[in-house]
Amino acid sequence: MKIYFVMNSVNDAHPNKRASDFKRQGHEVRMFGFLRQEQSKYTDTEVIGQFTNDMPYIKRISIYLNGLRKLFKREAGQPVVWYYQGFDVALFATLLNPNHSYIYEECDLVHSYISYSWLRSILERFDKRIIRKSFKTVMTSEGFIEYHYKSMTNCPKNIVLVPNKLNSSIRGYQLNEEMHVPDFSHLRFAFVGSVRYKALLSMAEIISRNFPSHEFHFYGNIDPTITEQSLPHRDNIIYHGPFKSPVDLPGIYNNIDVIISTYDLDMNVKYAEPNKLYETIFFRRPIIVSSGTFLASKVKKLGIGYDADAYSEANVCNLVRQIKSDYAEKISALTTIDPELALDDETYVSQITQ
Repeated sequence: MKIYFVMNSVNDAHPNKRASDFKRQGHEVRMFGFLRQEQSKYTDTEVIGQFTNDMPYIKRISIYLNGLRKLFKREAGQPVVWYYQGFDVALFATLLNPNHSYIYEECDLVHSYISYSWLRSILERFDKRIIRKSFKTVMTSEGFIEYHYKSMTNCPKNIVLVPNKLNSSIRGYQLNEEMHVPDFSHLRFAFVGSVRYKALLSMAEIISRNFPSHEFHFYGNIDPTITEQSLPHRDNIIYHGPFKSPVDLPGIYNNIDVIISTYDLDMNVKYAEPNKLYETIFFRRPIIVSSGTFLASKVKKLGIGYDADAYSEANVCNLVRQIKSDYAEKISALTTIDPELALDDETYVSQITQ
């Protein structure tokens, strides 16, 4: 196939990796997209529009429309299957160019952030229409299917589920294969990734204050939206800063007893399936996630972790006290899952293109 990717952010690593997977499977790929305020990191992607992160969304619409209109006009007549990354790109593209073949990927329930229920409802109808008319729709979480259609059995047959698994290149790095037995008097809790959710800070604050013998580690950048004043600071909270993935991950997870993955409960988080689930499976460390989410139900079903209300001191403290009694049970459940199931592969490409 000749597949042209259109990305809502040219510097997003996820769609660029997706395009690379299609290339390696023999498809002819070109990449286009919109640039935020930073410089483009990918020289093989053509920028068709630019805006800043703080530009109001209403003002971005004309930039989307102008960029896409020019692109479609220039590439008219080409035997192309378009690949739209994100609802915003797909919405404007299908309005401008309705009679063409396209693949749609939904990595984020963008319209679920909107506070006006009437507008959210309208955009949900558009979203389901885009899904229905697509050649194939890729969803990165079974929870998104649940959000739209209540269950897998009710969803259209053109939907392909491709979760955000770990990069398979992790196989090339040394892992500790020994059964992990923590020091329960000195547990090491950690979040690995960009720190941008207040629920993570709440977990660190509650655990560090109530359990001074335990540690809470943050590995990764602090998002610009998080102020220095809002970060909890104690002797048992350690901020390690940026790391390189996947090369640094084995060393990081060898020094973790419990993974923290509690995010603020907007609608997208409620239904998302973050790659922390697959890091849990691959590195065999129990995980704590936010209660009331699709992820919490999956963690409970697999028996590989816990869920908590990150803002409830009583709930978090009770959970931490519980860990010693059933930690071995969580590790045992993790060891029954083949770690290869946590790694991505490119077989999904044939599911999408056939």
